[in-house]
Amino acid sequence: MKGRGAIRRCSSSSLELKTKKKETEVCGLWSVPDDVFVDCLSPHLSRLDLVALSMVTRRYRFVAVLHELRALRSRRSRDLYMYVFMHTYPDPSPRWFVLHPVKRRLKPVNLNLYPAPATLAGSCFVKTAWGIYIIGGLMNGKPTSEVTFFDCTDHQVCSVAPMKIARSGASACLDRQKIYVFGGCWDDVAADSSNWVEVYDIETGTWELLSVFTPKMPLKIQQSVVIYQKYVYVVDEDGQLFNSSTSEWKFEANGTTESNLENRNDWLFADHTLFCRGTGGKILWRFPVDLDWNEVKGLEELQQQHSGFDIIKLCVYSSDSMAIFWEARPQGPDQILELWCAQISMTKHPQGGVLEIWGNIEWSAPVLSDSSYTGLNLLFAGSISV
Repeated sequence: MKGRGAIRRCSSSSLELKTKKKETEVCGLWSVPDDVFVDCLSPHLSRLDLVALSMVTRRYRFVAVLHELRALRSRRSRDLYMYVFMHTYPDPSPRWFVLHPVKRRLKPVNLNLYPAPATLAGSCFVKTAWGIYIIGGLMNGKPTSEVTFFDCTDHQVCSVAPMKIARSGASACLDRQKIYVFGGCWDDVAADSSNWVEVYDIETGTWELLSVFTPKMPLKIQQSVVIYQKYVYVVDEDGQLFNSSTSEWKFEANGTTESNLENRNDWLFADHTLFCRGTGGKILWRFPVDLDWNEVKGLEELQQQHSGFDIIKLCVYSSDSMAIFWEARPQGPDQILELWCAQISMTKHPQGGVLEIWGNIEWSAPVLSDSSYTGLNLLFAGSISV
């Protein structure tokens, strides 16, 4: 009996020692400061690694969602994925797709808790380092102040702080860590200089109204672009041109209007140059100080292969290339709707004292085809390093 008690006591003591030892053993990563942890891991984590890391512990879940980690991963990553927000009819609502960089096919993004968008028109989109904001739009025929964020790292959609003013038909752009939203106020009382511009601080997650001076209070902003000299370039629905420095916020109209505005869409700024999509498969360019648009050369072969096609979306693909999308219905009894995409690299060539921009088609292919689709509305496209 005495021997059994000793064994029992010995086993109990041994178990206690083992338990205490296990409790005190800590992985070395626990002792690493967050900034060192972020800097060491960011080059080696893929998008799926980051999602897995967020599930390990509460602490590492916190680290995984740090802005620094995602920003560093985005800057260092070479994995460019094109994300597309599109309504394919007869589906009841739009959804997210991702274009695989190797297979070059659009794949629907599977979201476990996907909130069906309440807005189908009038929303504006802003791309950040690791996700896309969907701002305002129409809800039950009326402007809404709702804002959602699609996280391209873990493929989740979440609601963020709503705007102070309901907006539809607004235009938005990103300057550093702030989102500027212009116009879209439908209420005549709301549409004044004190709330015509609204600013979202990504770091603090808060909205503020920005009081600006404008010679005219446009309802809808057709295009807005932030250019490299800290100026905002705005075109309203009447084609009137405005610009303002981001320090004074005093919009001035230079007395000129944009001709043929209905055929000048998807304005973007790259390499100190404004680009937009025209008709007939054309990409146009000009410098901000000029008014005349020039055609990007070198796309004639693509235009001949797809005679009469119109670009439905133009976006930046990489630091030196763009992507275009267009619809096609091949001839035949099936008449399957196809969505095509092409990546085009841009180079500048001086020709006899005149600057020309040439496009080189890196690849073009149908990225989506489905016999069940009767039509589509491509609302947003943009590439993100994830």
